[in-house]
Amino acid sequence: MSQQPSGWYDDPTDPDLLRYWDGVTWTTHTAPKRSPTASQSTIGLPQQTQQPTTPMPSGSGWQDRPGQGPGGQYPYGRQTTQSGYQQAPHPAWMRTGPTTADGVPLASWGRRVGGWVIDVILILIVSGILVNVFVPGYAQMVEEVTKAIESNDTSSMSTVVAESTSVAFAVALLTYLVASVYAIACWVTTAQTLGKLVMRISVRRVDRPGPLDLGTAIRRRLLELLSVIPGVSGFYSIVLLLDGLWPLWDERRQTLHDKIANTQVVMGKQPRRPR
Repeated sequence: MSQQPSGWYDDPTDPDLLRYWDGVTWTTHTAPKRSPTASQSTIGLPQQTQQPTTPMPSGSGWQDRPGQGPGGQYPYGRQTTQSGYQQAPHPAWMRTGPTTADGVPLASWGRRVGGWVIDVILILIVSGILVNVFVPGYAQMVEEVTKAIESNDTSSMSTVVAESTSVAFAVALLTYLVASVYAIACWVTTAQTLGKLVMRISVRRVDRPGPLDLGTAIRRRLLELLSVIPGVSGFYSIVLLLDGLWPLWDERRQTLHDKIANTQVVMGKQPRRPR
């Protein structure tokens, strides 16, 4: 069976809507159909023969459901309505904002920030627990730094900072590993971290839908290494700020780590990889 190209088609579950087919499966993106113009209307004319429909690609999830697949009430592909006109979907007029090359709406900056905040809270909780277990000197270091600041003793503060370098590195490395394992595991399975799931967005490659492959997921974490490298981590706050703000002026709404991995964050879920 031939693979149907991605695009907007008549919704198999609702004749009044169009639904986006991403080339693999139906997505959650729908839009109302346009009404025919007066010149297109065939009211009063003999009923036209229905045009053949294009068979729905395999793996779409609709084949065996009554009225939602080939031979059903609303078969996949172009359809002739009762009024006698054909509704041919046109993705261009349905776009209300930036999309991927194959027409999937991109996630807004606000949704991305919301998902990021949720993920950061989760990562900090897990990292804090593990730091107390594997880096026992961290609590003492924080106490000594606090005392030095309260006493306004510059000499004592310099000594404490110098002695706590190794502890700070261990904490930064552990936090990075926790965040990386969490993010990569989510990206290669469902393409959604908990934050993205709550905000109903997902990450995919620029050139194809679906969860990320392992290599792409690892590249998407490379920028975070700056937070661990000694001598560079001090500038990471500037890089983090630029990375977070970059989608506001980027036409593809990519962050810097998106550009490194060639990924985009879009609305909705990603289709599962065929088995």
